[in-house]
Amino acid sequence: MATEQKLHLREYWQILKRRRWLLIMPVVIIPLTALLATFFMTPIYEASTTVLINEASILPPTVARNLETAPRGFPDRENIRTTISNQIRSTAFLRSLITKLDLKVPESFRRVAEEELRNTPDVSAAELAEHMFFQALRQRISVQVQGTNLVSISTTSDSPVMAKRMAEALADIYLEENLAHDLAGVQGSITFTEEQLALYRDKLYAAEDKIRNFRQGLITSSEDTTSLAANLRAILSAIQGIDIDLTAADQEKADLRATLYANGIDPASFTHPAAVNTLKSSLMATVPRLGEMLTRYSWRDNKVVTLNQEAIDLVTKIENEIKSAVTARYPTQPKTIQADIARYQLLDINIEFLTAKRTALEKGMGRLKAQMARDPDIEVTLDRLQSEVTRYRDLYNLFVQHAQFAAIDQSAKKIEAESKYVIVQPATLPMAPVSPNRFRILLLGLFIGVALGGGIIILLEMMDDSFKTVEQISETLHMTVLATIPQVRTPYMKSSRDRGIVLVGGAISLALLAAIIFMKFRNG
Repeated sequence: MATEQKLHLREYWQILKRRRWLLIMPVVIIPLTALLATFFMTPIYEASTTVLINEASILPPTVARNLETAPRGFPDRENIRTTISNQIRSTAFLRSLITKLDLKVPESFRRVAEEELRNTPDVSAAELAEHMFFQALRQRISVQVQGTNLVSISTTSDSPVMAKRMAEALADIYLEENLAHDLAGVQGSITFTEEQLALYRDKLYAAEDKIRNFRQGLITSSEDTTSLAANLRAILSAIQGIDIDLTAADQEKADLRATLYANGIDPASFTHPAAVNTLKSSLMATVPRLGEMLTRYSWRDNKVVTLNQEAIDLVTKIENEIKSAVTARYPTQPKTIQADIARYQLLDINIEFLTAKRTALEKGMGRLKAQMARDPDIEVTLDRLQSEVTRYRDLYNLFVQHAQFAAIDQSAKKIEAESKYVIVQPATLPMAPVSPNRFRILLLGLFIGVALGGGIIILLEMMDDSFKTVEQISETLHMTVLATIPQVRTPYMKSSRDRGIVLVGGAISLALLAAIIFMKFRNG
């Protein structure tokens, strides 16, 4: 059995040795041809960029809970890559990419779309060409997610500059879209708050006009010319002045808040020093004293005038203290910004003081009017109108507070979102193409050459019905071989066919090698 195995192997070796050029030529020519073909292929360059997704909160947990800005966390790990890949390769992203890079639909796609239009008559040629362009772009974009927070975006192009620009543009679009998405909820809350703020401001103004007209009617219809009527008119005039001051203060405060937020300053985070709080307490203490005096003295009485002057002096002292505190806390800010901050804080205290003063004047007017009219219906009407004003003012102040919280929330979310998405590996200009891969193509050509040469040898052996050994003659013809004459061959006695194969194969191989060297030098 071992002898038969050796004989078979020897026969196979003899076959390979006899037809070796049919194996050697494809093994040499086909890889060289494949290598030469790579010089005529369009080189493909790849650029990539990596984005890090962080979850960071710049606000303390208690504040974050109040503003409802707690981190949402990452999605399910199994769906991260699919979600991000679909997002980056979506039609919306591709449209943004085309706009950002000013890409045009190639003419080849337009021609193909016009030919395919016969099968899809319901679609225009431009739409079909655009769809084909989108599909081509998707094939040039790949997304890899490492772990849960590293997104690698790779793009390919026949131009290294375009590959780099595409990777950079996709990373920028990804950051912009996610930033806009994270801020969308806060912006919606701000829009709703602003709408409600305008609604209740109008209702408040209407209620104030209603009670003002009612009181004016009471005064003009009264024939009482006593000091009570004069005092009532003075108080009403003071209330109207306070209403004008409050409206102007609210508007100025809103304008200052917008200006300060635009400069990255949160006015609500400013803490008043102890001296300001003490002066503010003294200022607010003048309000009940004023209401009590108005029931006994006229508006022009020396005691009332003195009390009002005391309040004015306290406001001046508060203003000076606030300016000093702002200068100490914001030393690097420009003088104009420091003045805006100080003015905002003073307006905040002034609005609170004027609101309390207005309430005290309202009560004093009610008491004076009750003394003049002694009419329960008038008191009921005044109470109802005053209750309506108070209700709308409370709602208006509530939405003002909500607007401040929403603005803080928006600033916090913007900072968090900007720090959440970070490009940790910017796209660089690729120096070498990723395709064609000459080493891989050479190995593939070598494999094809071996397979083709081996296949040709097997085919020729199957078609060759001549006798090669004595045993084949005996087994086939059932005859005894009497003698054999060995054939003696020298190196110079090769057949012309073998020499022809060698010469042709050698010439082709040299030509291919020369062409490869030429293309190598020409392409640098």
